[in-house]
Amino acid sequence: MPASNFVVPPSDGSVPISHLLDFHLKYNPQHPWIVLSDGHSETVIAYEQLAHAAHNAIKVINPNLSITEGTKVGILATTDSIVYLTLLFGVSLSGLVPFPISPRTPLAGIIHLLKTTDTSHIILDGSPAMVELSHALATSDSPFTTLPLPTLTDLYPNLGSASTQESVPLPNIKPTRDDSTIVILHSSGSTGLPRSILLHQKGILSNIVQQPLFGQYAEPGGRVGLMALPLFHLMGYILDYIGPLTTGYVGVLFAPSSPPTVPTAELTLQVTSRSGCVSLPTVPAFLEAWARDEEAIELLKRLMAVMFGGGSLSDWAGDILSSRGVQTYSIYGSTEVGGVTYFNASARAPADWTYVQFSDRVDVRFVEQGDAEGSCEVFFVECDTHQPFVFNYEMDGKRAYRTHDLLVRHPTKPWLWKSVGRMDDQIVLLNGEKVTPGPMEEEILKSPIVNAAVMFGRERNQTGVLVELVDAAQSRTLDATERTKVIEEIWPFIENANATSPAHARLARSAVLFTHPERPLPRTPKGNVRRSAALDVYQDDIKTLYASIERGEGNNVAGPADWTEASVVAWLGNQVKGLLGREVDAEADLFGQGLDSLAATLLARTIKSVLHCATNARIQGGESKIDQQTVFQRPSIQQLARHVLGLSFNSQSTDPAELQKAALAPIKSMIDKHSPTRPASTPQVLRPTAERIVLTGTTGALGSHILAQLLQNDKVERVWALNRKPRNGDLMSRQRLSFEDKSLDVGLLESEKLVLLEAELAKSGLGLAGSMLDEIRTTATAIIHNAWQVNFNLTLQSFEPSIAGAKNLIDLASDSAHRPRFIFTSSISVAGVGKIGGGLPEEYISLDQSTNRIGYGESKLVAEKMLESARSAGLETCIVRFGQLTGDRSSGSWSPTDWVPSVIASSLSVGCLPDALGIVSWVPLNIAATTAINACLSRDDLLSPVINCAHPRPILWSQAMSGFSNALQSGRDLSLPLVPLSEWNTKVVAAAARAGSPEEAFRRYPSTKIQATIDGMIHLDKQVRDSGAAVSGGLLEAGGAVVMSTTKAMELSATLSEAEPLGEEHIRAWVAYWKKQGLFV
Repeated sequence: MPASNFVVPPSDGSVPISHLLDFHLKYNPQHPWIVLSDGHSETVIAYEQLAHAAHNAIKVINPNLSITEGTKVGILATTDSIVYLTLLFGVSLSGLVPFPISPRTPLAGIIHLLKTTDTSHIILDGSPAMVELSHALATSDSPFTTLPLPTLTDLYPNLGSASTQESVPLPNIKPTRDDSTIVILHSSGSTGLPRSILLHQKGILSNIVQQPLFGQYAEPGGRVGLMALPLFHLMGYILDYIGPLTTGYVGVLFAPSSPPTVPTAELTLQVTSRSGCVSLPTVPAFLEAWARDEEAIELLKRLMAVMFGGGSLSDWAGDILSSRGVQTYSIYGSTEVGGVTYFNASARAPADWTYVQFSDRVDVRFVEQGDAEGSCEVFFVECDTHQPFVFNYEMDGKRAYRTHDLLVRHPTKPWLWKSVGRMDDQIVLLNGEKVTPGPMEEEILKSPIVNAAVMFGRERNQTGVLVELVDAAQSRTLDATERTKVIEEIWPFIENANATSPAHARLARSAVLFTHPERPLPRTPKGNVRRSAALDVYQDDIKTLYASIERGEGNNVAGPADWTEASVVAWLGNQVKGLLGREVDAEADLFGQGLDSLAATLLARTIKSVLHCATNARIQGGESKIDQQTVFQRPSIQQLARHVLGLSFNSQSTDPAELQKAALAPIKSMIDKHSPTRPASTPQVLRPTAERIVLTGTTGALGSHILAQLLQNDKVERVWALNRKPRNGDLMSRQRLSFEDKSLDVGLLESEKLVLLEAELAKSGLGLAGSMLDEIRTTATAIIHNAWQVNFNLTLQSFEPSIAGAKNLIDLASDSAHRPRFIFTSSISVAGVGKIGGGLPEEYISLDQSTNRIGYGESKLVAEKMLESARSAGLETCIVRFGQLTGDRSSGSWSPTDWVPSVIASSLSVGCLPDALGIVSWVPLNIAATTAINACLSRDDLLSPVINCAHPRPILWSQAMSGFSNALQSGRDLSLPLVPLSEWNTKVVAAAARAGSPEEAFRRYPSTKIQATIDGMIHLDKQVRDSGAAVSGGLLEAGGAVVMSTTKAMELSATLSEAEPLGEEHIRAWVAYWKKQGLFV
């Protein structure tokens, strides 16, 4: 909401930029400055909190203000935006000049920037790339001092807390003057070494703050979505740092996370919408994704303005958005001149979205180029109300800045202009990154067989190059084998071009296009290639090339020497080295070492291509399971290698016995490593007068229900609720949000029974204070271990911290005074995929019985074996295996990322639901929680070692799907018939292939994210149909899970035994919840 009481600081320089925060501490201390949002919850930071955080930053980087005022400080760090932004304040408010530098700048460019600006101090993060830079700086001929990077905790030790801090005056530094350098930014370096640009106070005020555009983002108190803007670019620095200070609008950033959130179109829009933003500056690539998404368009229509800059937006996307009512505006500006346009809705039509209107406060000149399009080069001449930061020209006796940008005038509205390119043919990629091809083309031309090279890539995700060979070599490219050899011959020269260019400009082997002898490149009379005409001649070939790249074809990269882990790790390391130009740590996060989204795309395509060409059919089949998300989800070379090998069961052998042995080896090793080694003993039944229970993992779905029921139970005197420390905010806030989501009584969290604790289960002592650990050890009567990492993409090794936590809890129980009984919430996934007529009894399972190939299920199986050993050593234990859990009937809260809602969302998109043979024995969360508590509190007899929790009255899959059909059609003119599962899958896969991008496909057809699971369901369904097996008697669980025996569980839990069948009321609650969560497109 706009803040009517906000006092806007003067913009004439009477309050220096250095003292703007002082101004707000006096007049607007509680006014929101920044909102941190993860799309579900948010944390608001006021100016008073910012001041404390800035003080904390100063304590880290410049304690005692010992660094001389005016010293320039370079910042090279990959961290959360709130940390980076607060760091800028800390540097500035201690009298220093910040110089944020893009981490993607080549090493030579970084050193050049530091030396040419006399920057003697630099703040680095601890990534391998920055360690390498630190070593290079240490051996350079100029002295550099490295300063520490503050952490989020350093800056905001009480982030999200309602506690207040005593007011602390800001450092008494000299006020900045008109000619004071406020910040240093730099060019991209596309034309060679990057150039530094010093932004002085007078220029920031006249070129940005006093320009009309700056007041159009939002009124004071209004929220602006800034989450996708990098702070080392002008747009990010000005809108994130200067904007809130001078206008009072509130910036919205992604909540801090580890690793920092990578902006995506989906997440950006989610946070924008749910945080109540009124405007959104963004990049063309995101707008193109949203233009394909009906729901995204509806959300964008609510905004006052959606602005894009830094690149060109495809006409089709802009036309769709503007015609549908999205207030879409192109903005024009640069680090050299500032923000020099504005948007005036009354002076333009929606169809004019691609045009800009220049401010009346700038002296802009247009020099015609004499071409058919009527293009003009743009110049900015200094005047009283605008002084460019850089001058490189003179017009009419005045200093000016020549942009080299080409614009054309609107045919009927002469005040509007549209960008059509640059004098120097700079290529603007789809993500807004800029590439100047000249220097790269010159390197390629050094090859003795290359006659001409023309780079392309406008509005694409990566660059390509059109190569014309010398006459003697041209015919060689007509043969595929010879073409590959030619690429290898010229590749050293392309590598040289890549080595001197930013990462986003790099060329891949698959992006090399050769001219045809019968279509020579058009040239000028002087023999120069006419770039635009040449690209026109080959435009169809270029489209075909990009289509081939999207399919992962044409990489021509040899695969690993063999498909062992060592070979795949080495091979992936070489591929990443080729993308980044340097060696990387195979076990460290690739994105922390400089990999970006473009490089991730290229790496995924290379992996796909190599898998496609593999001679081993099992390995070859993994091609369809690799995409850009694969790299994001497994962001280290080791993780990627294991995943690629996991697509073939991590073995080249086709012998089932060998495959089973290889699959079980890491499981056995993990069991041996973590199983307790204690003498055999017989468990005893204890009957305490009051229960004092340790419960782990209470902020999740099942854990929240268990906690709520324990706090309501008269037998329970104390509950120690152990959870990981939240990434942002406090644990109680997170617990409260979970209760609210599931419609549980939030008032229960005020109970004196509850002790909410931050713990690190994998650490010795669980990360608890010694006194608290002693209290638990001497008084606890039961432990319910429910906390477990949930990620079905990870391998067993990644779950070792969860397994170590289970081991520590078992040891705690064994060493406690009352030998508390130990309840472990396990999963049906320990048994893997079911088979016709098979079932899972309520007893321990042997490793040989498990058909699981998912790291999550394997890790739960390891824990079960640890509990088996603990019971034989005298600890009373009970493993409660849960099948598919659902939202309860009242709240319907069921995670929209689970497999069932993914299937339903895809069904809505294709207009039909899948029919399959089999039953569903899904259990609502409240019933599952009661079952676990019954096991914990039943003291009549020794607990059964294992019970299975599944619905005792399953329904047919077809009944469930019919219920979904009715619920989804309610109130809609919609038909959702049931079709055979295989037919449904064919429709979904085909529709996803037409979606236009993987991101769009996953959003509309989320079941394609779990395509392997769907394929398994189809295979099992076909087996059943072919066998003629009966399903009504409960012999087959639809979806491929084993059918669980529940006899012992029903004897223990009357709630489970008496559970009513799932019906329309449950299904309608689930659908309503998913709608509220934005699942359906």
